[in-house]
Amino acid sequence: MNPMNDSIATNTGRLYASIWDRFSKEEWERFSNDHFHRWSPLPLPSGFLKDQICLDAGCGSGRAVRSMLLEGAAKVYAIDMGEGCIRNTTERNAEYADRLDARLASVLNIPFEDNTFDFVHCDGVLHHTTDPQGGFRELHRVLKPGGKMVMAVYGKGGLMNLAIYTSRLFRHLIPEAVTWKLCHLISNNPVTWYAIMDCMYVPIRANYRDHEIRAWFDALGYRDVIRLDSTWGAYGMGRWMNGEGYLKFLAEKPKT
Repeated sequence: MNPMNDSIATNTGRLYASIWDRFSKEEWERFSNDHFHRWSPLPLPSGFLKDQICLDAGCGSGRAVRSMLLEGAAKVYAIDMGEGCIRNTTERNAEYADRLDARLASVLNIPFEDNTFDFVHCDGVLHHTTDPQGGFRELHRVLKPGGKMVMAVYGKGGLMNLAIYTSRLFRHLIPEAVTWKLCHLISNNPVTWYAIMDCMYVPIRANYRDHEIRAWFDALGYRDVIRLDSTWGAYGMGRWMNGEGYLKFLAEKPKT
């Protein structure tokens, strides 16, 4: 049984599927290539996923799945609560079908045995769930000792968050269809549409301080946790605008 409230899970999956469905093939490829080019400079050697078994928990559009496949992963398993997200991930990575297994499932109840994966990736997902720390423990559970994890959530503070959470006060008054029309008037960039719709309409949108997430890692025995640089939402501005920024971490599961 899915521990995440069914209506929240359904609405979250539906929202993101509606966003990814609006990306054309060319737009998605640019979006995906941008992810891969930012992925490659991670503080890990080139080809670090070669022949590895990987999990993308909350696969969304499938762009991170593609990055893992391009890095040479032997097999990538992808889960998401949105049927449209699973469809997007599968169809947009069809050329790698022999190395991809995408399933409808929750990060709060990952359908794999303990210590299954060499690498676990969960970027921008836990903060949309009813039990983010429980989801983090699930990521830890399915990761092999000595395996690497990349996990990211929204940070607290800053004028940007003030604007976002002020706008969310009106999300029940302004129909999504109206906001979609405004998105198209404002920009022809689907990444901009994604940012607006995510901010306004996702049912749960939690955020955190750096030390709060590090405490999650500490509680499970992780050491030498690295915070990765992220330009998401930076716009060249400081903490007064972005607060904690985007909290993205790389860590290795303890071997004992």
